[in-house]
Amino acid sequence: MKRRAADVIEAITNSGIKYDEKDEVVNVCQAIQEMRKESEQKKAQEVAGNLYKMGLDIEKIAQAVGYAVETVKGWLGLEA
Repeated sequence: MKRRAADVIEAITNSGIKYDEKDEVVNVCQAIQEMRKESEQKKAQEVAGNLYKMGLDIEKIAQAVGYAVETVKGWLGLEA
């Protein structure tokens, strides 16, 4: 879709559609997939934080949320 149309959709829905400002055409399907992926990652981060507060070890948390141990450590601010 034309970038201008994507701008209008973003303004009306506040959906967070992201695209390169230089592009004349926006792949809305790709933008929606990226938004969904970001949303899932934010939820995984929230769950990881809650599990950490409950005392679960990092390896189990990583397994539960489906991300690498190092990624989870980064989310929790535990990187060495």
